[in-house]
Amino acid sequence: MIKHIFLLLSFVGISFLSKAQFAPKDSIFIQQMEDSIKVYGDSMVNAQNEENRFIASYRIVKTLVGILRIKDSYQHQFDSLLPMQILYAPDNKFRIFTWFVINDNQQYRYFGAIQLNTDTLNLFPLVDYSDFTDKPEIQTVDNNNWYGALYYQIVPVKQKKKIYYTLLGSNGFTMASNKKIIDILWFSEDNKPRFGAPIIQIGDKTQHRFILEFSNDTWAAMRFVPEEDKIIYDHVLPDDPDLIGFFSQYLPDGTYEGFQWKKNKWQHIDMIDYQKRENGDVPNVQKKEKIDYRNPGN
Repeated sequence: MIKHIFLLLSFVGISFLSKAQFAPKDSIFIQQMEDSIKVYGDSMVNAQNEENRFIASYRIVKTLVGILRIKDSYQHQFDSLLPMQILYAPDNKFRIFTWFVINDNQQYRYFGAIQLNTDTLNLFPLVDYSDFTDKPEIQTVDNNNWYGALYYQIVPVKQKKKIYYTLLGSNGFTMASNKKIIDILWFSEDNKPRFGAPIIQIGDKTQHRFILEFSNDTWAAMRFVPEEDKIIYDHVLPDDPDLIGFFSQYLPDGTYEGFQWKKNKWQHIDMIDYQKRENGDVPNVQKKEKIDYRNPGN
């Protein structure tokens, strides 16, 4: 069922997306600003000094906002080489920008913004508050208390007349462990973004978001697979039962879990008979040095 909604909304969204015709001076300005973002992005990733990496990110924020202030900026399709993920909602209600900076302790700080598809600029900055969020699995937060992530997939689901946008993302977290996240984006009656909703069901427990934490020495995949109509992710666990709860020791074991939309919730599935790796029986056991802006979900 979800794949039908997903494909339908994607078709509707694509029909709205056309290459906007900007005034020549605006087109030149946009190109110059995108070139600047690429330069800042190089510094954000490669600068030796942590302060310079964060300065570069803040310059990206300022430059991006400058582009988005141009009339009809939503219709501009950004260069795919920019140092960020840009995702469009399948129904084209919004697009979301996310990126990150790594500090000297190898911890990730996330940045982002949501731009609504409106006649005038309607932009919501995303402020990473994940370090200060207690029990994130049961919290609903606004854009100023965002549980930061680099998003790579949006899956819309409907509960009665309300649409929830299921966001799949990566969070580099710490030197010891990484996270994959399923978050739920929805909009309040006054069209303000909210993150987290009680539509994730694991046994008798209802959650607002799902967090998969695993060792930094490996990588776990999580994706919505339309052909299966499921979110599928690597099952992770420690080699030693005494290490349960020490997520820096959790590794993929070659099996899969997931979620499927049933009865108005993402229902957890314990085991999935699904082989998607091309090489080897055990999924992705090699370490990924850094989250890849281009392909963070695999």
